[in-house]
Amino acid sequence: MKRRVNIPKISIITPSLNQGKFLERTILSVLSQNYPNLEYGIVDGGSTDGSVKIIKRYAANLKFWESRKDKGQWDAINKGFARTNGEIMTWLNGDDILMPGSLNLVANIFNQLPHVEWISGIPTTINEEGFIMHVGFKPAYFRKFIVWGFHHGAALGYIMQEGTFWRRNLWEISGGNVIEANYRMDYELWKRFAIYSPLTPVLTSLAAFRLNPNRKTLNFNSYFKEINVRFPRLTKLILFPSRLLVHFGLRKIGLSSRITYNRQKNFWYYFPGWINSIKQFQKMKIIKNEPLI
Repeated sequence: MKRRVNIPKISIITPSLNQGKFLERTILSVLSQNYPNLEYGIVDGGSTDGSVKIIKRYAANLKFWESRKDKGQWDAINKGFARTNGEIMTWLNGDDILMPGSLNLVANIFNQLPHVEWISGIPTTINEEGFIMHVGFKPAYFRKFIVWGFHHGAALGYIMQEGTFWRRNLWEISGGNVIEANYRMDYELWKRFAIYSPLTPVLTSLAAFRLNPNRKTLNFNSYFKEINVRFPRLTKLILFPSRLLVHFGLRKIGLSSRITYNRQKNFWYYFPGWINSIKQFQKMKIIKNEPLI
């Protein structure tokens, strides 16, 4: 008898405003994965560039969509998630994309590692045409560093919002919303998440950030001002060795948890994070990336 596989519902919200140039590619990156228990909603802020026409083209495959003026991206995200009930959650901006197969892998990770509450992939960027321009370092995360707010671009690097997934119970116990802000919504959300649970890195690209020439995060000075970081360039220069220590050195000695792929044996595995390599091996858990159908 074939073993019954749990297929957790994944809720994805796309907040968007005048992203018609890229929106269809965002939508297709989600729908083309054919994940069997997907709850996908688009909250458009009243676009005037043809975005609504694109959304209507895929309306039959969406849980819901709307296009009306809102208070900003934070408002769109909160409104969208309020209409969902999936066990796993994320949002994907209207110019970013999911990587092929990411939803199946994410579901298997959460299925087989019940103590893991949130995960994030390797930071990845694409250009306007969709070509991969940069794949970042393999991250290591330590809970207190996130709580203390060290994970911004001038210190330990960003926890990229695209490619970060979490359980609904973590969302609810940490407030059930993103704060009213222009730039630091995800930065503050990660700090709240880390109060309750450590972040587990998945050492592959789960999603990609598009280098949209009109992206609002192009103005990094406004971002750093909003999170109250002065002299970000100087801070980045001074703290760069610390970034290398955290993301490379401490990961190498096995202190941080991680989910990674073994190319020789063709499986994913999870290390809970130990200094002693023998204990680390004993605690290793193989993750079967089964098709969820």
